Amino acid sequence: MSFLALSTAAAQTGPGSAYGARQIGPDGKVPVLAVTHETIAKTRKEDVCWDTIVSDRERARQQYENQSWAVKYWKPILGGVLGGLVGFQFTRNYTDHSKKWIYPTVAGGIGVGAVAGPGMVAGSYGLGTLAYTYWPGKLPLVAAASLIGGILGDGLFNWLFPDDPSKDLMAPTQPGQFLAEQRFYIQTTCVPRVRVEYTVSPFFRVTYEYLGERRSALFHHYPGDKIALDAAGRPVKEFRPEP
Repeated sequence: MSFLALSTAAAQTGPGSAYGARQIGPDGKVPVLAVTHETIAKTRKEDVCWDTIVSDRERARQQYENQSWAVKYWKPILGGVLGGLVGFQFTRNYTDHSKKWIYPTVAGGIGVGAVAGPGMVAGSYGLGTLAYTYWPGKLPLVAAASLIGGILGDGLFNWLFPDDPSKDLMAPTQPGQFLAEQRFYIQTTCVPRVRVEYTVSPFFRVTYEYLGERRSALFHHYPGDKIALDAAGRPVKEFRPEP
């Protein structure tokens, strides 16, 4: 909370009495040098909101941009982890002479898994392993089973965990392109704003001088040209707000 001087009215009793000898007079009073009314400024934080109409594509882009990095790329991350595990599984058949290929195999599995996705990696490995269990000597059959398993796994995973927002809404459009079905939404946008409210203080701030020291005090009413002081040099009718 801050105080700003609104108006000032200097009270002078006579030449020399206000600006000359400012000691306490015989009546126990001192001249008033100035009386000011004050304005109280209060700051308040609030939100300013308004409604706008946005299309489904604009809303989808906003939703995608507001997502965290982990939410945006959780599918490639999971696919890379599964691909690395599958690649490491293949290294069990390596001989001691071929152990140097473990890291390249795992790195390749991570890359393929990140691109293919977790559904394709899991489906391909699962159905391929099952086919190898029953037909270990028929590699073409195992490869075909892995391919079919990858396609089925990718489709099932995307059905269970669809993209949000969908890729159709995220696809860029060309100028003049016809969009058959569009939906529009009313979106509320809010921004923070600091609002300052001014109110006039009901008190008067009086400036006076006591033993060469300039002081000030609050009064409920206009004090006049002089004010009475107590033994400590404070106005007798001073208003003291509670802390």
